[in-house]
Amino acid sequence: MNRIKEAFIFLILPLFVFACASTKEIKQPPQLNFEDPILSKGLYHKGTSGIPVDRTTTFSTDDPEVIASLRLKNLSGKHTLRWDWYDPSGNLYSSTGNYPIEASKGKYLREATAWHKLSVKGERASNYPGDWRVNVYLDREFIASKSFEIGPAPSRYAVPPTRRKSFAVVVGLSEYEHASKTGLTNLPFADDDARAFRDTLLALGWDDDHIKCLIDKEATQRDITISLESWLTKAGPDDLIVLFWAGHGFPDPEDPEKVYFACYDTDPVIPATGYRMDRVREILEERKAKNVVILADTCHAGKLITRGRGIKAISVTPYIERLKRERKVPKGWIFMVGADTDRHAIEHSSWSNGAFTHCLLGALSGAADGYESAGPKDGVVTMAELRAYMESVMPDETQRVLGVAKRPIITTSTGDPDIWNLSLHMK
Repeated sequence: MNRIKEAFIFLILPLFVFACASTKEIKQPPQLNFEDPILSKGLYHKGTSGIPVDRTTTFSTDDPEVIASLRLKNLSGKHTLRWDWYDPSGNLYSSTGNYPIEASKGKYLREATAWHKLSVKGERASNYPGDWRVNVYLDREFIASKSFEIGPAPSRYAVPPTRRKSFAVVVGLSEYEHASKTGLTNLPFADDDARAFRDTLLALGWDDDHIKCLIDKEATQRDITISLESWLTKAGPDDLIVLFWAGHGFPDPEDPEKVYFACYDTDPVIPATGYRMDRVREILEERKAKNVVILADTCHAGKLITRGRGIKAISVTPYIERLKRERKVPKGWIFMVGADTDRHAIEHSSWSNGAFTHCLLGALSGAADGYESAGPKDGVVTMAELRAYMESVMPDETQRVLGVAKRPIITTSTGDPDIWNLSLHMK
């Protein structure tokens, strides 16, 4: 690379910073800290937050880019960051230079994610397969180095393995038509939860036309019925079906074990205007589906809706426990639920999601890969790794932010351990 080219790359490669919390006025700024940089193939970002997707240190010349991200804590005042990328020969390939970053005067960012990318596919970097590294400098001082490999692209003539088809119905309800009636309230983050989960599936290699995403007014009882009882007919017995639901749930006041999901046009006074949870199971059983993952983030409701005075703390737990008693959880089915009896609303502005979804997104984006030796660290998150991560991290995260530990419910009645080898990773 000649010097003119070096300077040109130096000038056009920008540094990106996502602030993960709102600024706060301060008199004495706290000490600036940082976490170890993370390498990934993608970065999910929404608003001011950034989450690495497909964490790895092994790339190919067919990958679009290598992303290096760094989480900063307590950012205040003026600072500089520099990212230096070195090729397999140890030569400086490109540099951002000492890029300035700062928070507003007199304020600080509790958390911020800075990142930079090395373009690979179709770029000169693809001509240099081998062991690379990126060095990171904060305020002109070296703070970290990450090594990674760029290998040759897979053979174009290799026969691809047979891939199971996957279908997902994703529902998020922050707004309800009858929100002013009988205690049914709108929710801050349920719609964002659904969008973020859909985006995570896309990042994991899912086909867009295999995801039906229903948000707020698009999630009427009719829309949901069509999606579950008609759209899903294209799924075969060996395919993977995922249902993600973020929003309210409520029990029939005459029989608390009959639990309903609240649709956009649901009137809690008339339980039949919701969608019965056991109807979801029946519909999926009609598909003869062997591989099903149901994720219900009812943390948004915490106290699920009932008719009468106020809102009682009744949850989906009786329904799940009844399925286990009656051995009605089909083989190959997994239920992961974000709230059980007496759990209060679990939302916080630090997350911009419900606690369950916040932890779920981080897990599927790579944080659960190889977690607590539940599986190999191989770039694929299995249900076993997801279970280990959720059961450990969600209580810790809610304890840290809310001051009280909240735990998910994760259950299946199958005795076949292979069920935990299921993965949502389609790449």
